[in-house]
Amino acid sequence: MNAIRIIHAVPLSESILLLVVEIPTNGNSDAILLAALYEDALLPGFIANLEQTLPLPIDIQSGEDSIDVTFEIEKGLYGRTKRWCAEVGISVEQLALAFIRFCACADNHIVLKEWLKRMV
Repeated sequence: MNAIRIIHAVPLSESILLLVVEIPTNGNSDAILLAALYEDALLPGFIANLEQTLPLPIDIQSGEDSIDVTFEIEKGLYGRTKRWCAEVGISVEQLALAFIRFCACADNHIVLKEWLKRMV
């Protein structure tokens, strides 16, 4: 049985894919950012293969090793993001945490630098 079921695959750029996943064992949803070409995600079997190989998102619990993070975001953008997240079954906090995880992974730094160049 799959540990994760991919509900949505959303391209954020040509090389960054946002996955909204469901964890069947507890029915919770989460967000994962992945360095992958969107065209590859359209290939037959790509999503099924990802479901078999993706690790479970890290369950972050408040505790001794946790920190609080504050973001300043334009109110209209936050509202649109919150509505979109609700439609796909995740929270804005889960989306933000997925982005932090993605940025923290050294394997993603080259892709992230290219993405940021295009955003500026």
